[in-house]
Amino acid sequence: MQFEILQGVLAGLMFGLGALLVTLLPKYKWLAASALCVLITPIALLPMLLSYGDLGISDWDYYFSMHTNIRETITNYHQLPLWNPYTCGGTSALGDPEFPALSPLFLLELIFGTPTGLRLSIVVSTALGALGMLHLARKLKIGPLGALVASLGMSFGTVNLLEIVEGHQNILAAMYIPWILYCWYSAYRAEGRKKVLAIITTAILLALMFFQGGIYLLMYMAGVFVFLILAAREKRTALIITLAAGILAIGLAGIKLIPVALWLTQFQDTQYASSAFTLWNIKDILLGRILYGAEDIIPNQGGGWHEYGAYVGPVLLTLAGIGVALQRKRRIVRILAIGGILALLVSACGPYFKPFFDAAPFIPRSNISRLILFTVIALSLLAGFSIDAIAKRSKRMHIYAIILLTLAAIDVMSLTYPLASQAFVLPHVTNTIPQAPYPLAYSPFDYKTRYNGVDYTRAYDATLKGYGNMSYCSVIGPQPAVRIITDEGGTGILSLNDDPNATFSIKKWTPNKAVFEVTATKTTSAILNTNYAKGWRINGIPAKEITNRPGIQIEPDITTLEFSYIPPGLYAGIGVIIINILIILILLLKRFPPLI
Repeated sequence: MQFEILQGVLAGLMFGLGALLVTLLPKYKWLAASALCVLITPIALLPMLLSYGDLGISDWDYYFSMHTNIRETITNYHQLPLWNPYTCGGTSALGDPEFPALSPLFLLELIFGTPTGLRLSIVVSTALGALGMLHLARKLKIGPLGALVASLGMSFGTVNLLEIVEGHQNILAAMYIPWILYCWYSAYRAEGRKKVLAIITTAILLALMFFQGGIYLLMYMAGVFVFLILAAREKRTALIITLAAGILAIGLAGIKLIPVALWLTQFQDTQYASSAFTLWNIKDILLGRILYGAEDIIPNQGGGWHEYGAYVGPVLLTLAGIGVALQRKRRIVRILAIGGILALLVSACGPYFKPFFDAAPFIPRSNISRLILFTVIALSLLAGFSIDAIAKRSKRMHIYAIILLTLAAIDVMSLTYPLASQAFVLPHVTNTIPQAPYPLAYSPFDYKTRYNGVDYTRAYDATLKGYGNMSYCSVIGPQPAVRIITDEGGTGILSLNDDPNATFSIKKWTPNKAVFEVTATKTTSAILNTNYAKGWRINGIPAKEITNRPGIQIEPDITTLEFSYIPPGLYAGIGVIIINILIILILLLKRFPPLI
């Protein structure tokens, strides 16, 4: 661990030296600062890249499996994944809020495979988040040194990286947040065509955030937009921009949003991950050098430290306070300070939100303590204002600003590096798992292994052998009803329970569609061994729900049965996205007066 801390210190020193180089290239200072954010990211997260071939801990076991199955549907069957038959007996693919295949980052998984692609996605998303914070700070008129400090807290502090280590792949969507704020603020300050372009870009980024699986972050962003409207001088303008961007985003996300909304009406989220009351533990959250896996840090913690930790360190936190003191007359500084405090207060009051979620089970649940992310964003920008004010006072103070930036980077990255080394550490167990029978079988085994005193599952290895994963079940989906390999009889892909003499052959099988030729000697039910949900059809007719699986009654004869799944709302979603693309094209071609 001491070696890993030293590596993090070296990464922080490199960040400081890079900042010095930025000041020596005044003509290219923003280009140099952008290059520094990109280049420092793989260095700070190097343990994640060097662990190729090892499995991720905790939820990565689930996401490795889900992403691999979705990838195979695209690469092997050349289909858009509509149904995921592998996860917990079968669930919607496109209708899953965390469905990743429409995200640009998924291209990395298509090209390099799931384990490598997800690691690269972590690096890319972290770098893009750092770039977003850098240019958001620039938009707020912070100089390059201050902007580099702003990028440090969100991207290399632990608020997002703790969740990444846990395996919360949806947190990768956080990379869009600073860019969304950048575009929203650009729209607020611009006029005419530039305003329209900024609104359209904001909408596109919101849709991409949803495609990445960031549904919880989008819920939090709705609260941020409400705050921005209330804080804006021109509230009407802020409201119009927010509504226009939101409506366009809903339309652009329609191909996934409508199926997800209809899926949630059928399978509501009934579990609320209620966080503890954390107001008296802010010191531990923002200043505690605590790695992944820590328990009992705060009273009634009720979850891993990834649900609470948001280390920014004493240097950056002190700089944020100095920023408020030095530039308190600036309206944006006061807004950031108030917004950061509000986000902190809300994140600390998780138990008080449980009655609201209980009354609205159609809303996806999350741990409210994660709203601390927006406090970290505010603190990072305030620290940027501080460094900027110090650097502009004199040449001598400019050197002090670089030293403070370097100290903040060393402090933060000396925790980033050892944290990154915790993510992908488990060995494979493929040699002990037999190949699953074609085309699919369901295994209840999770192949646990103990690491640092904790048992972690490695069901992903069973996925690689062709088994459906029964170890993880989403809180939004059907209860598993399939027959598993440890059941007696009837564990194949098709059940003909009422006719023991019936036989069948598989004519075609893909995750979205299965075609069988059945020879029955008497009337029987034919049941596909996957969970039932609305959208299953058999020979074009809605399937019956038989023992919580899609099925149909057939007469004694030779019958061809085509089971297919199309998520409700798919075609409506395609129509909505086409309409919104046309609207955007019209807006781009239209001339707007300068006062719009």
